[in-house]
Amino acid sequence: MSGILNYNSYGTNATITSPISTGINVETVSPTFCVKPDLLELCCPTTGYQCGVSFPPVSSAAAPPAGRAKYGQFPWETIIFTYNKQFYVGAGVLIDQFHVMSVAHRFERFPASNTTFKVRLGVWDTSSMNVPFPYLELNVSKVFVHPKYNKTNLKNDLIVLRLTSPVPLGRYPTITTACLPAKPIPAPTRCWISGFGQNDFVNGTNQAIMKAVDVPLIDSTDCQNRLRQTALKRTFILDKESFLCAGGEVGKDACTGDGGAPLVCNVAGQWYVQGLVAWGLNCGQNIPGVYVNVSSFIPWIRSVTTLK
Repeated sequence: MSGILNYNSYGTNATITSPISTGINVETVSPTFCVKPDLLELCCPTTGYQCGVSFPPVSSAAAPPAGRAKYGQFPWETIIFTYNKQFYVGAGVLIDQFHVMSVAHRFERFPASNTTFKVRLGVWDTSSMNVPFPYLELNVSKVFVHPKYNKTNLKNDLIVLRLTSPVPLGRYPTITTACLPAKPIPAPTRCWISGFGQNDFVNGTNQAIMKAVDVPLIDSTDCQNRLRQTALKRTFILDKESFLCAGGEVGKDACTGDGGAPLVCNVAGQWYVQGLVAWGLNCGQNIPGVYVNVSSFIPWIRSVTTLK
């Protein structure tokens, strides 16, 4: 991320129950109803667990450096490695107990049938184990690449990873799922991107501690017009099914290495993954960033996550 500024509050209206860990001020969320049912998708199991609800802050967690996310602020974010951790593949977002969603282009250098990936959940500082809760690592058993993914123009740039074992949802304040939207969230809603990518397009370095920034969603026609004023030129056509746009504010953007990181929007206290970092021109300039339009792919996501 580039130029992270002005982090606001969690913005949730959670129902709070008892602490889940003796001696540490951490509480679980146990709501009894679903808000905004028309926006929910795979969100409300009969157990009462709700997606997209951040836990209250962990009192024993260190205060983040300026421009960094708070500990546990984005508990659906994941990091994806090769099995032996030799290569960083990309970022992702946890969408249910068994599945992580990311962008297909980050996996191009690996065989489509290769399942030698590992997903790390609940990570905030990649350089330190001195955190209240350790991260969780799970292996990947299956990879689903969108059948119409086009590596030339990045249309349908989506991949779903199936984990070998279920994520213990509700046990860790640093690990929850983001909600999938049943319909688009309109511009100019301000949403959040988070990740560990580089802090500059040319001479940047990856960030050890998660960064986050708020950016506005941008109408697709407006975004296309703005992108036509760049090196893409006047004939550029934005595929509105595959992509959506956000940002365009100086100093607020995703950057190199953030591919697959979630763009989440808060609706009535729950966070919905509206986009995944796909591509952009430079970082932190007044050019909109382009994201996978998650709303367009809900039927396909549902089809692969329910496969046996």
